[in-house]
Amino acid sequence: MTATQIPLSQRIDRLTRWLQRQNERPLVGFTLGSYYPLHRYRNGVRRIPNGAVDPEDIQVEDYLDETDELFEIHAAAGGDLIWSAAPFWGLPWVEASLGCGVVADHAVGSARATPPLGFTENPVVPEFSETNPWVSKMLEFVPALAERSGGRYPVGVTLMRGVSDLLAALYGGQNFVLRMCDEPEEVHAIVEGLTRYWIAFGRCLLERLPLYHGGTGSFLFSLWCPGKAIWTQEDAAALLSPSLYEKFIYPADCDIARAFERTAMHLHPTRFIPVRQLMGTKTEVIELHIDHDGPRAEALETHYRAILAGKPLLIWGDVTDADLEFVLTRLPHQGLAVNIMVPSVEAAHQTWDRAMSLSHCATIPFTPYER
Repeated sequence: MTATQIPLSQRIDRLTRWLQRQNERPLVGFTLGSYYPLHRYRNGVRRIPNGAVDPEDIQVEDYLDETDELFEIHAAAGGDLIWSAAPFWGLPWVEASLGCGVVADHAVGSARATPPLGFTENPVVPEFSETNPWVSKMLEFVPALAERSGGRYPVGVTLMRGVSDLLAALYGGQNFVLRMCDEPEEVHAIVEGLTRYWIAFGRCLLERLPLYHGGTGSFLFSLWCPGKAIWTQEDAAALLSPSLYEKFIYPADCDIARAFERTAMHLHPTRFIPVRQLMGTKTEVIELHIDHDGPRAEALETHYRAILAGKPLLIWGDVTDADLEFVLTRLPHQGLAVNIMVPSVEAAHQTWDRAMSLSHCATIPFTPYER
């Protein structure tokens, strides 16, 4: 069977069994196009200025044709995964709704948040409101995408950065780490407020998303999950020590995971990676990225095995041929999925053939991770 011949019902069944770590072989899928969202949706972002962005600069209808195009090329690429539309994930929606500024950089292809004026002097987390201009603009995408999909693809969750990332956005850069040391009570209070805000934001979005064959899609990872599922991340946790993460961020990640039916976590493999801590949360899936200039798969084996000892693992990103061979021949298959960045549909088909050959190679016996 080629990558383009897998019926939707079989992919749903495989993803369901993968979540239970009962898959017979690793799941393999593909991401085509740029990492950078402003480059992925060139027509959609044409009204977004280079510099400060306001909600009025985003016109939902501008993104619909490119959404269809992305669906078509991912369908042609094939694989085990299920591509999903989502409210445009190239904007820091949660940060913006908290009062951060938004700055777009079309040359780079992404947008970033800037700290709210005066936040350090008067650190307050606002109450969540569906009438917030950034929240209401994000929600505009859902019915428009659902209508355009017509049931062909799911409309899933958008990018929602986690609590450490929100702290970095509000306080600025690495200043949030210094604030943890200098004003711990203040930061604890802000973390509690951000956790409540994040949960309210996520519930507001999930309540409006139409289920797709009884499940939820994700904005970039092409992971469909049964029921209502949401994605978070903790990129800024890389700046923390294990003790600072456990003191300030871990309780928030536990609360967020408990608040939803299913929660998945995106992490980058830089400096501190809170795998051991996350294994003790209700977080259901962990995605550990492979960055272009980061550590390769073999260097991350300890983290992979730690995750696979108790949770499904998605490896996503710039997966080289050497990475793919290592992952598919050296790691346990149960609970393992790989989403590979490829430049074309043809490259996806070639990679699929190689992956299917590799996945039938014998794996090293599973060794439990020593916590």
